[in-house]
Amino acid sequence: MNHQPQRLDVEFTLTWEARWHVGSGLGTARVDRLLRRRACGPKGERVPYVPGSQIKGVLRHQCERLLASLGGNVVSPHVVGRVPDQEMFDAFCPLARSKLPIDRLFGSRFQGDCLFVEDAVPLAPGRLSPMLHSRTSIDRVSGTARDRALFVTEVVPAGGSEFHSRVLARHPVGALTQDGNSFPFEYSLLIAALLSLDTFGGDKSTGHGKCRITISGDKVRWNDRKDFPVAAALESFADLGEDWYAFLEDFRREES
Repeated sequence: MNHQPQRLDVEFTLTWEARWHVGSGLGTARVDRLLRRRACGPKGERVPYVPGSQIKGVLRHQCERLLASLGGNVVSPHVVGRVPDQEMFDAFCPLARSKLPIDRLFGSRFQGDCLFVEDAVPLAPGRLSPMLHSRTSIDRVSGTARDRALFVTEVVPAGGSEFHSRVLARHPVGALTQDGNSFPFEYSLLIAALLSLDTFGGDKSTGHGKCRITISGDKVRWNDRKDFPVAAALESFADLGEDWYAFLEDFRREES
């Protein structure tokens, strides 16, 4: 086991390949669903953006999907119903003793958050040109448009400015799984999940929000290494394949 805290900084670019809508929950007399906006750029103009909290939620879900596909155990952090599942009580422990890779990566109620995501903001705010998109709700029974169900959504067309964001991970000693001084396995899961994300925002079922994520320079900052190659960070996935999670569990069992 490595005896130093772990730190990972991942800068990434989000390129929109279809129109997109990240809603504010607000509307006007003319627009039913407005884009979420914040001040950005040297002049502080208000422009559409993607909140870091939304990226983090989507990223966690993608990590859970990848882990489940490899046979890993995933426990929801949310209480469903009036009585919490026993698994939630069992998972309430220090991260170094946790059996859940997702908790070790993102943090837990016991030890707090370990992973943070900055808002994704446009690199060139002036190149964004929001437009209005009219739609109607379809009755699932009749297959025809519902009466008085026309609504207008504010969207941003494909292309335009690329968006920039960062994932910041800060982990205490023993929280992650490492073979000596090698790149933590949970960080490999994180990067694989980030690169596999391809949609954000609302109306994804209608083709909105399709995007592509690239990591700046194909390198990440890991501890004191400012240029650690992404390919090296993903080696455990490439080498172990479907045995990745089994190896992870066996390795932690041996370490304990």
